[in-house]
Amino acid sequence: MTQASPNLMTIASTQTDDQCSALNHSLKPTVTSIRQRNQHLILKAASEEFSMTGFDATQTRDIAARAGIPKANLYYYFQSKENLYARVLLSFVEPLLKASAALRESDDPVVGLQAYIHARIRIIQENPHSSKVFSHELLFGGKHLPEECKNSLQAEAQRNVDCLRSWIDRGLIAPADPEHLMLFIWSATRTYTNLGWQMSLITGTPKPDDADYKCAAATITRMVLSGAVPKTEKGIKAAAFIT
Repeated sequence: MTQASPNLMTIASTQTDDQCSALNHSLKPTVTSIRQRNQHLILKAASEEFSMTGFDATQTRDIAARAGIPKANLYYYFQSKENLYARVLLSFVEPLLKASAALRESDDPVVGLQAYIHARIRIIQENPHSSKVFSHELLFGGKHLPEECKNSLQAEAQRNVDCLRSWIDRGLIAPADPEHLMLFIWSATRTYTNLGWQMSLITGTPKPDDADYKCAAATITRMVLSGAVPKTEKGIKAAAFIT
């Protein structure tokens, strides 16, 4: 019987060992994946605790218990309650800044306003706890909000106000104070974070569902466009097709 060449046998054995090693490596959680998983659990638990009791009343032991990890791990990843709170705020500020940029992605105010309002409602829906933490922080003056977050939010707000002012100056939307128009949009969309209990009284449901958020985005958009683009055929058609 002809035997396989030793070289070929060695190569085959080596390839098999390499494949097994690669498979074992892929099945074994990496340090990075464990770290990311634990950080995610802690941030999720912290968002929920901070949204219910606020910064001062929240205890790190309660966050750790909700996350299902030892309290020591919480401090290992985030060092302090202040750092953890700042990370919760940042977890909402980052998507908020991205949503804010949606206003300026089109030179058409109908498209831009609709995209902006829908984006703000979407991130509030996707981040119910951190959005509530952020709103409460603003109500108390933003004293725990990191300085870089304040600067980024201020700069982004100014860009959007400038965009609204440009549309007004060019006659693309009706004359209005751009700062107060922006504040109106902010307050209308943020209602779904701050006044959930009032919504429950009106809708008869414990909390807003997908249909409520979709209806909210469409209603706010229609009201804003009806006032901002009131007498043009384009504005009327835009408000009519929004669902």
